[in-house]
Amino acid sequence: MAEETAVPEPEIVKISVFTPLIYVGVVLTVFVIFSIIYRRRRLQSFTQIEPLFKENYPAEIYHQLKAAALDKDIPKEKKPHEKVMKAALLRRAAEAIRRSMKLKENEAAFAKLYQNGLIGDDIFKQYEFQIKFQELELKEIVAECEGYKKGWVQSFFPTAQEICFNEALRRRLNAMEK
Repeated sequence: MAEETAVPEPEIVKISVFTPLIYVGVVLTVFVIFSIIYRRRRLQSFTQIEPLFKENYPAEIYHQLKAAALDKDIPKEKKPHEKVMKAALLRRAAEAIRRSMKLKENEAAFAKLYQNGLIGDDIFKQYEFQIKFQELELKEIVAECEGYKKGWVQSFFPTAQEICFNEALRRRLNAMEK
């Protein structure tokens, strides 16, 4: 007679309920560590990028005046007047507009040079970084302007743009005289 062969039953492996939770925890921890390291390296690469423009003196002056205005140790008589703060903000905005216009003027040239391979990735990234920085600068100026007077932005930026154009005209006239 044929002996019946016993079919071995598959062995069931029992795992703890905590095993998938531990797995998810380890994966999330690795992901968080990776993202922290990645962001730090990316931030370091941004700090190594040299700006296209020289130092922004109007912005520095405005920040110094604002720090003096907010400093509680300085007596009220020695703090800068609000009109001085607004004038410094106007100068800062005029410089930001000038820089933004320069970047927009050169946008086509940078794109063409990059497409032809005449400038490297580092210079093009420097250009893109400067564009983003100028956008942030303008947004910060809008926020500061709204902080002084609600709705002042509508008259503030045309005034700053007019200042920028007058300075450009003055530079051209001075260049023609020399």
